[in-house]
Formats: sequence, structure tokens, C-alpha cells
Amino acid sequence: MGGDDGSGEDVVTHPARPILRLDEAVVNRIAAGEIIHRPANALKELIENSLDAGATLIHITLKEGGLKWLQIRDNGSGIRPGDLPLLCERFATSKLRDFDDLSAMTTFGFRGEALASISFVSASMSVVTKTKQDPLAYKAFYTSGALAPPKPGQSSEPKPCAGSDGTILTAEDLFYNVPQRRRALKSAAEEYNRALDIAAKYALHYGSRGVGFVCKKSGSNATDLSTPSSSATQTMDTIRLLHGTSVARELVHLEPKRNAPLGFTVAGYISGANWSAKRTTFLCFINHRLVDCSALKRSFETLYSAMLPKGGHPWIYLSLEIDPAKVDVNVHPTKREVHFLNEDEIVETVCTYAQDALAGANSTRTFQFTQSILPGATQPGASSTSAQAGPSGAASMRPPAATSQNPQYQVRVDAKTRTLPSMFSQNPNVRQDATSSDPIRVDGEAGDEGNETTVATTSSARFRVDESPCTLSSVLSLRSAIHKQRHGALTDILQNHTFVGVVDLDRGLSLFQHGTKLYLANHDDFIEEAAYQLCLRQFGSVKRTRLDPPLGLEELVRLGVEIEAPRGEGELEELTGGMGRAELVRKITDHLAERGEMLGEYFSLDVRSSGDGEEVAGATIHAIPCLIPGQSDALPAENLPSLLVRLALNVDWDDEQGCFDGFARELGAAHRLGPLALVAGAQHNGAEEASATAMASAEDRVAHLWFPYFAAKRGGFLPPKQLVKPPVVRGAEQQPPAALVQLASLNELYRIFERC
Repeated sequence: MGGDDGSGEDVVTHPARPILRLDEAVVNRIAAGEIIHRPANALKELIENSLDAGATLIHITLKEGGLKWLQIRDNGSGIRPGDLPLLCERFATSKLRDFDDLSAMTTFGFRGEALASISFVSASMSVVTKTKQDPLAYKAFYTSGALAPPKPGQSSEPKPCAGSDGTILTAEDLFYNVPQRRRALKSAAEEYNRALDIAAKYALHYGSRGVGFVCKKSGSNATDLSTPSSSATQTMDTIRLLHGTSVARELVHLEPKRNAPLGFTVAGYISGANWSAKRTTFLCFINHRLVDCSALKRSFETLYSAMLPKGGHPWIYLSLEIDPAKVDVNVHPTKREVHFLNEDEIVETVCTYAQDALAGANSTRTFQFTQSILPGATQPGASSTSAQAGPSGAASMRPPAATSQNPQYQVRVDAKTRTLPSMFSQNPNVRQDATSSDPIRVDGEAGDEGNETTVATTSSARFRVDESPCTLSSVLSLRSAIHKQRHGALTDILQNHTFVGVVDLDRGLSLFQHGTKLYLANHDDFIEEAAYQLCLRQFGSVKRTRLDPPLGLEELVRLGVEIEAPRGEGELEELTGGMGRAELVRKITDHLAERGEMLGEYFSLDVRSSGDGEEVAGATIHAIPCLIPGQSDALPAENLPSLLVRLALNVDWDDEQGCFDGFARELGAAHRLGPLALVAGAQHNGAEEASATAMASAEDRVAHLWFPYFAAKRGGFLPPKQLVKPPVVRGAEQQPPAALVQLASLNELYRIFERC
């Protein structure tokens, strides 16, 4: 419809359309599409009807995945003949009388829409049913929610027929009148597998309750699902029958446990640490109803992520019985979701129970390894005298069977093999005294705050570092940046590596193996980043290493200025404004002593002064940070003087986030092991034995402290992307090298050897 508004342009107007009541047939078909999405949904509704009827044996037959023909037969209570006219009408049910009944619902069905919806989307639906009181069975046909004659011209009334107790319901040509839905469905095989999966889940849950299931394709004598109908059947028997022995033997039984305050009981079976699959199997029944509980599933996946390898997923079957008054089942058209009170508390309680059960279930934890045998060698465990002498008296031996795995894909890792340092001659007394080379005496006696640490051997250390609670936005922002810069592949490499040895301590280079690849890493860069993250991860609750006796702050700062000055005299003068060294030492000492309370509270650097007010004379250091609990030698003592100087000069003390970030960066840099100033001094003074001892101590820290910490999944180390691909420095003649380089790959080496 066009008009002229005076501007010379036509304006299109739309007349108001009247509001009309939709035809009842349209309404019913729309509603049916919300409830019955595919044949598996129809089968789920029919199975639940059979269970509500008290059936102990349910037969399922499908043709073309249930699209062409879907039949379910049970031995339940049946349907009374007088109720058959209302069987497929919407909102007609025998399970609900009043809205208040929803608060104590113990049956699956309650809306009276399932059978009506199936009849609206199927070309024909028939029911044969018989109760125990009736001498005969009755058969009825339905179309679009109402009784229909079996053939044109015949009566639509239910007719008596022969039959056994129970109900047989058959639906033909599902979605014949919804072509869009039928085209959207996948192949018949896919739909059959979905329906079979639904039947198998109910069979697993109800197997121990004396309900048997049989499912097969139409026209086939072989059954794809068959579980016994016996009260003696146990849940584990059904699991073994449906999922195999390999799954059943790795499951941990969650014994039924009642939680009275929250009003629920939980039981089930979950896989242990020895089981891993490509996708999660999650079966959840709430009040015996199969549901999807996304919160519970996410919590269990988080629980298992710490114990399963990357890409591994668990097997979980849970049965929760919650007070029906606390469960809302009327939240989803297909009833696949339910809401219940105290959901977060119940989920947390269930996960805690599962975690405790897993912690004490390591009986089936197994490890499998293979060993390559050179041609002509004897099998492991074979006696050298087992060779049989031939007629000539010479011993003859059978060659060992060749392995089926190609050698270039075999990972050879053996803790008993020689390490890289053991291949070089060294003083045998050096490593024995390595742990006593620290010039600072460390005493592990607990102090006032109870967070001092004692010296612990690195061989028995457990590298678990929990994140401290913190509400400061600056610290939370720095922690968030660490997670955003995480390199996923490098994290997996470090957590599953095998340390080879230190190559060059002065240059900070070490070798480690991952799979069939050999890597050269700058361990100092990795240590610096790890210490930085540990400082922020434990902000405000860093453990302390107490110094006994305390060290004078001024003497340490003076030593630090002497060490830092040769490294960059010009840079030092630029930062200090050209002041003399004596004045610089006094300024740094006063600066750190004035901030002693903050340093001790946030970073466990305990600086105390004996003076009052603005006087900070006689300041001493009573404790230093211990970033890895139980490892007091993680911070090299020779780096402490330089750390104090760099903290005063390089940290932005006026900005909160800049201060915390700068302190953590400098503390991380202080944990670098080479080049070591005291080692160089010892070499200059001719103390070769002391130098070798210090270097051996540093190598021990790399091999037995830091690299095991990198591999600890609960240590919290998240290597950033900059370690693999450092940022480009514009204008620089030479770009910074990457901290990790792949040196060799077994596959590539075999390609070279094959050409020779």
C-alpha cells in the first residue's frame, strides 16, 4: 500500500493484522515438537511410563532408528479399559490431581503430555493393554490425541483381544507431518544409537532394582541390549555387562551416604586414576530420574583434571535421592533438567565425598612400560645357562621375538641410567658438602608468626603451593595476567619431562627430554619466571627462612653496591644521580628500613631497625622469603646483597601494582643461579674447591629443586608464551633468544640414519 508524504517518495504502510486464536491442532503440534525432539525422547517418556506402572521387564523394538516403527512392551499394571479414551488427550494423567502434588512428586510423569505428543507427531499409534483384574486385553488406535478407527468405516472404540498383563505401545512414522524436523535428524543408525544409549542408562540404574531391559532392531533376532530381570542383580554386574570388565575393575564404589542437614543421599560408581577415555561418561539420576546436572558434571571434570592426563575424561555414575519437597521437576519440557534447593552445597558435598573416596583407592593403579631388546640378547629374567647344547656340544639360542613397535617411536626413560653430570670426572667429596656451602646459617625454629620453614631434602619434597586468599585488585590483576599469558603446550611439556642434566651453569643451560624430543632450556629464565609467579601466588603468606644470627642491613647493602657497580657503573650512576657510594649505601639502607613493616607483611622480608621514629640506625634482616615451602636454599645467599640494592633502585614504590610487580620481578631475578658472583670471587682467590662446591650446590638446585617443581601439577607454575617466543625489541641489533629450543627428535634422527 503506497502513499505520498509530500516529499515525492512513496511510503509503504502495513495494515494492522487481527489477533486470532490458533487452531487446536496447530497448538498441539507445536507443543508436541517441544517435548518429542527425536525418537530417543519418545522412548525415554515411554520407558518412564513403564517404570511408573511397576514393570520388571521392558522390551524395546525399533525400525530405522525408531522413525519408522517404535514399540515398547512391559509387564506393568496396565491401563483400565475405561481410561483408554483419555489416554492420548493432553493434560490427562493418573499421577497428578492438584498443583500442590508437585511438591511431593514421586512418579516420572505428571503433565499428561507425553503420549499426546507422540500421537500428534506419528501417523498411527496403537495400544494393547491388560490389567491383572481384567480377563481380556484391549486394543485401541490413536491419531492426533483421540481414538481412531483401525480402518476407515470401522468403530474407534477399544476392542477386546488376547494379551498378557502389561502394555504394548507402538508408534509408526514419527514426524511424518513435521518434515523440517525429520530432515534435521541424522541417519537411522545414529538415531538408533541414541535410543539404545537411553535404554542402557535406565538398565544400569534399575538393574539392581529387579528391572530387566531388552532392546533390538526390528526384524533381527540378535539383541543389542539385554539385562536380566532379577532382584539378585547388582549394579556392578550390570556395569560389567554393559560397559565391559575393563571399566568395571577400575571403578570406585561410593557407598550410600546420607547427609541429614541437606536432606539427600548419594551413591554410585566413579572411575579411578587408572581409567581415562576420550570423552566423559556421566550418568546422573536424581530421585531415580535420568537428568542432566551441568553443575555436578563440571565439578567432577574439574576434580579429575588434576589426576588424569591431558585429554583424559572419567566415567561417572551417580544416584542422588533428595527430599521431593526440595526438587522442582517442572522446569524443562522434556524433564531432562531439575532444580533443587541448596544445589551448590549438595554439589560441593558430593565432590568432596568422591575426592575422599578416590584418595583411598589406589589398589588398581598400574604402570606399563616396554623395553627394547637388542638382537641376540636374552629375554629379561632368562638364565644364561638355559641354552641347550646341540649334537656338536655347541650351545644354541633362539633369537628373541621382534617388537611390533617401530623403534623411532619408543620413548626410552629410565631413572637408573647415567645422567649427564655422571659422565664427567669430579671430586667425590664435592657433592657431599654441597648442602653446607651456604654462608648464611639457617635455623628452622618456628617464630612468632609460625610460618618459618626448615631445611628439607629436595629428594622428598612435595611441591604443592596453594594460592593465598587476596582481595587487592592489583594482585588479582597480576595473577590474571599470568593465566592469560600461559602457554598450554609448554605446560604439558614441563609437567611430563625427564631431566637430563646441566650443560652450562654460567649461561644457564640445561637439557631435558619430553617424549621423543630433546630440548635445550635456559633454566635461569624458567627459574626467574617461576619465582615471580610463586611470589604473587603466595602474596601475603610467603613462608620465611629465619636467619640466625640476623644480618646487618647496611653491610649487605654495601656489599651489594660493590657487586652491582662493576656490572653497570653508568647505569648505577644514572639511577642514583651520581652520588657517592657511601651516601648511596646510607640512602638504600634508610629506604628499606623505613618500609620494613610492609616488606615483612607482604613478602616475608623481615627488616627491623633498633631506632625509634625516623631513625633507622642498626637495621638488621631477621628472615628472607622462602618461595617453595620446605626449600630454604631456593634463594641463593650470594644474590641477597644485589637483591637489596635492586629493590631500592628498580621498584616503583609510589604505585601499588607497580610496586608489587617490581618486587616480584626482582625477587624472581634473585633466584637465578648463574653467573654467581661468589663463585667467580672464589675462583679469583684460588679457592677452587670452594668454587666447585658452590657450583655443585647450584646444579643440585636445578636438578633436584626447580625442575621437579616445574613438573609438579599442583605447584601452580604456568610458563608464559614469552619463554618460547620472546617479544621483539625494536631497534635492537640482536633480538633476545628463546628460553627453549628443540635440539633433536628421535624421528628425525632415524630418517638421517636410514640414509647412511
